[in-house]
Amino acid sequence: MESHFTINLSLEGPGGKITYGQFSLGKDKKEAIEIFSLLKGSAENVPGCSLKMEFMEEMMGLPIPIGTINCCLDELKENIAIISREIFRIAHLENANTDG
Repeated sequence: MESHFTINLSLEGPGGKITYGQFSLGKDKKEAIEIFSLLKGSAENVPGCSLKMEFMEEMMGLPIPIGTINCCLDELKENIAIISREIFRIAHLENANTDG
């Protein structure tokens, strides 16, 4: 049974949760967990904090929450850079392995 891992970006507002972005982390659970563990923020709900990054595993089409990070705007900016850098690094490693 194959899983797919994502990080969903959402905003908690007066009307409820608005999901506005998603990063695909691929199918490798170890790599996905490593990327999520690098992210800045707090697992605890922070008063006044409305930015959330939800780590999800999709199995057989069903989303399963694995973890949540609450972050401020500056942490979100850092987290997006971390995720982008790690996805870029992994993509280059995979391409390097297939070229040789």
